[in-house]
Amino acid sequence: MKKDNKFIINVIAFISILIMSFGIIFFYSKIKIISNNEKRTPYEDYNLLSDIDSCSFLLYKDIVEKQSESEKSLEEIYIKSYSDNYATHENYEVDSNAGYDKRTIYEEAVLNPLQSQLYNLQTKLDYDLKNLEYVVMDKDGNVIINKGLENIGEVLSQNSGSYESLKDLYGFYVVINYDSNGYAQIKDYYGTDFSYIRNIFSNNINSQYSHSYDGVKVTYNTMKDTTIVYGIPKELKYDDKISDIVENMNDRYISHNAIMIFGLIVGCITLFLGLIIPYKFERKIVGFKSMLKMPFEVACIFYGIFSSILIMSAIGMITVTLTGESNEILRFLGINGEFNDILIYLSNVVLWSVIIYFIISGVTYLKNIFQYGFKKYFKEKVIVIRGIRYIIRKAEDGLDYLNHIDLSDKSNKVIIKVLLINFAILSAISIIWFFGIFAAIVYNIILFVLIRKYYDKIRNDYSNLLNATNKIAEGNLETEISEDLGLFNPFKDELKKIQFGFKKAVDEEVKSQKMKTELISNVSHDLKTPLTSIITYIDLLKNDNITDEERKSYIDTIDNKSQRLKFLIEDLFEVSKATSGNIKLNPVNVDIIELIRQIEIELSDKLDNAKVVVKNNFPDNKIFLNLDSQKTFRIFENLLNNVAKYSMEGSRVYVDITESEQDVTINIKNMSAVEIDYKSDEIIERFQRGDKSRNTEGSGLGLAIVKSFVEAQGGIFKVEIDGDLFKSVVIFMKKQ
Repeated sequence: MKKDNKFIINVIAFISILIMSFGIIFFYSKIKIISNNEKRTPYEDYNLLSDIDSCSFLLYKDIVEKQSESEKSLEEIYIKSYSDNYATHENYEVDSNAGYDKRTIYEEAVLNPLQSQLYNLQTKLDYDLKNLEYVVMDKDGNVIINKGLENIGEVLSQNSGSYESLKDLYGFYVVINYDSNGYAQIKDYYGTDFSYIRNIFSNNINSQYSHSYDGVKVTYNTMKDTTIVYGIPKELKYDDKISDIVENMNDRYISHNAIMIFGLIVGCITLFLGLIIPYKFERKIVGFKSMLKMPFEVACIFYGIFSSILIMSAIGMITVTLTGESNEILRFLGINGEFNDILIYLSNVVLWSVIIYFIISGVTYLKNIFQYGFKKYFKEKVIVIRGIRYIIRKAEDGLDYLNHIDLSDKSNKVIIKVLLINFAILSAISIIWFFGIFAAIVYNIILFVLIRKYYDKIRNDYSNLLNATNKIAEGNLETEISEDLGLFNPFKDELKKIQFGFKKAVDEEVKSQKMKTELISNVSHDLKTPLTSIITYIDLLKNDNITDEERKSYIDTIDNKSQRLKFLIEDLFEVSKATSGNIKLNPVNVDIIELIRQIEIELSDKLDNAKVVVKNNFPDNKIFLNLDSQKTFRIFENLLNNVAKYSMEGSRVYVDITESEQDVTINIKNMSAVEIDYKSDEIIERFQRGDKSRNTEGSGLGLAIVKSFVEAQGGIFKVEIDGDLFKSVVIFMKKQ
């Protein structure tokens, strides 16, 4: 049965990982959309910039011939010197042992590759870089070679040597100046970032081009005192490599920032899934059990290395998939068929499946640490801790000895005995050298002073702790222990907790006594007032000289006071039952919106007399809750009665009902007629009223009853006060 469960878990895990992988690949298009929306330039392509820079080597030939006004051989133009295993270039004699004469070696090693290289560069300039325009100037600003930049001299003179006006015509340009030593420096650029061109255009010709053949090393002549300006117009005239890069910019560009954000989201979602899956299921996935056995350090190295590998693989896979380079890679590997797209898709699925598996295994490994217990895990699974546990145990033994010193003993005698034994041992050792005895005496004196000082500190700490304990025992709960008690600091912390507990208990008791006193006072006052009125009017009724109209008025007054007394006794009874937990509930399905509407209708006279306007904000749908209808009716009747009693005349009362998946919240907000000078938690207590002068009718038990009835039905009741704005909040949970 266990094997079947394990098989089912692995099948579910495999299918889930595949579904997640397909889902991840589905969202590749979002990365492409973000990449297309990013502002970028096509002139950051490394190959394009390298090709442009290589033109300087080709133009060097034209520069030399223009300046000398005569044609020269490639050897005269480019070759500064060369050396081989046999001789320098001045020596071309035949060496019978070499098989070739020096000239043949020189031509094959230097001239032929140079000619081939120049031919390739010329072809590239004529066809691949047909849209490229350039101008070459000497150190005085005289134009030597010009292609497309005919007015460069006029541009420089009008702008005081600045190339800023070129930005109107060119999407990209770079100005390179070769100094008298042949070193290149970028003087100005536009259309790209400096980081892209810095290393490409800052090299000199010597370092860019060199060849070797059979040990031959060549040094080329260097361009000096020359400025070259390369530019690519905004409006391209020809179809070449430049136009292809510009046109395909969006297809070939993928934002690494978008990939990183995408990867982070995928990682977080996978981490979350790994966290919510029960550990007992995860550990049954194939391969996880072996990973969980790895020591901590090995796991850190393993997950560190593979995290880097998988992150780089994911970035690369997303990039080549979205740019279409994956097809080019397959063709390069000799795979060229109608199933290429399927193969690329499956490669993505496999990679993301491995990444998801890897992340969940890491989460499971962390869960295993929690299951194992931190203390036990680090003791048994961390290699470093295993190596130092012996030292820790010895240190703990020493501390344990110090912590168990009997402080009631006379420490001086113990110290002296220990020192005498120590002195005897040192003396015996130093017999072979007489002066060692004096050294032992000094050593023991120092040792005594140090140990005496240590014991004195322990005694003082103990005395401070004992004094503080005695003060607390005497009832002084404000005692503070600010000193560092060394070994007794744990006892100090525990004593502070006890002190805090005592203070809290005393405060609660004082509060309880105060509430009892107020309860007796309030009950006496609220019961006495209607009873006094009843007795007074009964005495008046005994008078035979009163009229029938007066008699009727007295009877009505007695009836009102009796009803008030009845309501007060009922409220006391309800609060008593709530306090004792003896509330009986009869839950039924209650339409909470319709219930509140009904209460508002019944209390409409009171609300109208109070001159307040009720504004309801209810959902359109009905909301049914499993509640006791009578208790719930009493809850909102009390709240709306309070609104009628204490609201400012002419103000508005807002009743809002909001529904969520878990609960239903009812908010009743009104503006108080008088200044609110009490806290929200105080008004909920028994016999607390909005008017402390007790001029309005009521028992002060209304909110206490509301709180008891709401909490008895599993809800939450709270009061929020903002200035004179009074807000009652009732939250009922939906039954799941």
